[in-house]
Amino acid sequence: MIDAAPTPTSAPSPTPSRIRLAIGAFLWRSFVLLAVLMELALWAMIRRRARGFPRRFRLAWLIGYTPQALFLAFFLAAVLTLAVDLFVRLVVDRLLRKWLSPITERDDEDQAGRGFGFHLAATERVAASLPARKLVGLRSEPGSLVLTDRNLWFFPSAWDGEPWSVPRERVRSARFEPTPGPIGRLLRNLPPRVVVDIGPDPDPGFVSGPSPGADSMARFALLEPARVRSWFRSRPAPR
Repeated sequence: MIDAAPTPTSAPSPTPSRIRLAIGAFLWRSFVLLAVLMELALWAMIRRRARGFPRRFRLAWLIGYTPQALFLAFFLAAVLTLAVDLFVRLVVDRLLRKWLSPITERDDEDQAGRGFGFHLAATERVAASLPARKLVGLRSEPGSLVLTDRNLWFFPSAWDGEPWSVPRERVRSARFEPTPGPIGRLLRNLPPRVVVDIGPDPDPGFVSGPSPGADSMARFALLEPARVRSWFRSRPAPR
């Protein structure tokens, strides 16, 4: 179980590391792919030019030219790796940072109804907010993840979007989850996802989010996931 921290940490969080290519993983994957393609192309060329020659002669020719093909494959893989690494530094890093920090027109200090203030209770106080994306299957919804003294909210950027919320006492854990798939293996310093584990509500009431009577999880992608986890602290489970 966890307790919500009384106030979010006031210390400035470190600047997230720049997203970079995992050079070793990309280089060797590229080399293996190019080596296989070049060996297939070399064998096709030998079969075409040495048609009618004994099979042993063609195999000897393949073995003789294989070191050159492997050297060329490694050279091309190295050049490709440098080019992709430069592209990741100059383009992908900026695009991912913008994607993880979506711009929203909602304002957490606007309590006059233009922002999300009208969704809060009269005495509910905003403690912290961060731009984030709520992940649902293969889709992501840009908006703001907001912590108040009573609830954890997500307000979509779209004005017609449905807000999501859960009482703070129902949040059992806020943990990190690495980015799945090849992107997570080929890029370094990708901010992990934040998985909010929500327990059942012993006293079901209206919650504009998970079902009050069931366990559920919510996933969020944002540039500074450590700040969200700092909103909560662990406490020992009751015996």
